[in-house]
Amino acid sequence: MKYLSVRLVLIALVAAILAACTNQQQQQRPEQSVLVTAANETAALARLRSIAGAEAQYQVESGGEYGTLDQLIAKRYVNDPTHGKLTGYRFEVQVKPGGFQATAVPEKVGISGKRSFYVDETNVVHAADKKGAPATASDPEV
Repeated sequence: MKYLSVRLVLIALVAAILAACTNQQQQQRPEQSVLVTAANETAALARLRSIAGAEAQYQVESGGEYGTLDQLIAKRYVNDPTHGKLTGYRFEVQVKPGGFQATAVPEKVGISGKRSFYVDETNVVHAADKKGAPATASDPEV
């Protein structure tokens, strides 16, 4: 009987320790999310700059025209292993007369990223926390 009660106490102690560890892991996740969010934003910013560089190359080789994201991928100026998505961001490129605009918007605001990014033919990147909406040329420069 004594052996059984000692076992029950040990089991309860192990359960309490596991519960405390689980609670501590949940408290650490926001810090980890901040790091993941920052890494995703950095990757999205780098990808957007890569798209701007690809647009410049496309413009020179096409006689002044800019290309869509699909055209840039087809020419292999940019890689797109995720079909327009990278590290929790959605990328779009729109061609306009005499230029282009490219945006990167977090897929899950606050989780995969907070800031949206924008670049156009001026090669100046803009960013802001747009709560899931695309950034624009009127947002602060990065």
